[in-house]
Amino acid sequence: MTTQSTPPVRVEPAKHKTWKVLVIEDDARWRTLVELSLEADGHSVLTAADGLAGLALASEKPDVILCDVEMPRLNGYAVLEALRQQPELRSIPFIFLTARAARSDQRKGMVLGADDYITKPFEPRELVESIAGVLAKRETLSERLKHYTDEYHREMAAPWAHELLTPLNGILGIAAMLESEAGSIPPADLRDLARSISQSARRQQGLARKLLQYFQLQQLREANWSDPGAAMEAGAGIEDEVIGVAERLNRSADLHLNCAPAAVRISPAWLRAAACELVENAFKFSPAGTPVMVTGRITDGLYRLEITDRGPGMTLDEIGQIAAFRQFDRAKHEQQGLGLGLAITVHIAALHHAPLTLEAGPEGVGLRAILELRLAD
Repeated sequence: MTTQSTPPVRVEPAKHKTWKVLVIEDDARWRTLVELSLEADGHSVLTAADGLAGLALASEKPDVILCDVEMPRLNGYAVLEALRQQPELRSIPFIFLTARAARSDQRKGMVLGADDYITKPFEPRELVESIAGVLAKRETLSERLKHYTDEYHREMAAPWAHELLTPLNGILGIAAMLESEAGSIPPADLRDLARSISQSARRQQGLARKLLQYFQLQQLREANWSDPGAAMEAGAGIEDEVIGVAERLNRSADLHLNCAPAAVRISPAWLRAAACELVENAFKFSPAGTPVMVTGRITDGLYRLEITDRGPGMTLDEIGQIAAFRQFDRAKHEQQGLGLGLAITVHIAALHHAPLTLEAGPEGVGLRAILELRLAD
């Protein structure tokens, strides 16, 4: 019987990582010693005889920078400070080479952001070990940061997927039913299915509207845009929107509304959006049958819009962490939505220089939102 031999597998010796190192050292002897030591270990080396020349070479994006402290034109501390001011260079690991062994000197370097401090004289092996240690530490931190970033993205993606897919699943499911059973579904059931499709579509439409609003507001804030605001009648304008929200959420009986008339300086669309988001938030996070109070009045030269509910409220930490796509304590207070409402309102308030306050409701129960708007001239 003929046996087929296994082809030999060639095992290559493990190769250690090589680095691109920038050495900034005014003493030619030390500069040459460091350069030759690193090149002998297989690394590529850039050298500079003073701080200014070193800064110029830093644009080559070395893996690590070795820098003397006492140098002409620009000392090592100034080099490090300059690097930390440049976003594309600030993360390059930085090691000081110096004859100074005083703790105060080392502390100054560390405060500025140095990764290590090697005191002359040193052996070539010490130098290589220091660089390897610094780079390994940076790699560990980078991996940890990537892990946290990936975890954050997963956390953010979960509500996105849920909110986008849930109404679509409803629409697709009903469509499949209609396709397969169209001839046998009674007219009354068809009307119910049509209502379900309409509800799912409106939910999707509302989500799309909020997303567009949020990203539009974010762009305006990043552009430092400031809205002078058209004069708008606050009382009636707010009441009409709020009544519509209460009806849509089947909470009309819980709405207590008293908004005095006043002309305020804000774009009508943004005032309606802010009022709707605050009131919708109050209804969603308070039990049916409990009141939601909406009042508007002139106080201290401003129009003060208050929305108060009797829900679980928010802690100070939660108030300080308001962000889009974040819904607090979702496991306990499950609601539809991406947490966009309060984030949208924060943006609207900032664009119109309108203070927005979130605080505990009366007797520490529920949440009170206060939006203070400028009066029209």
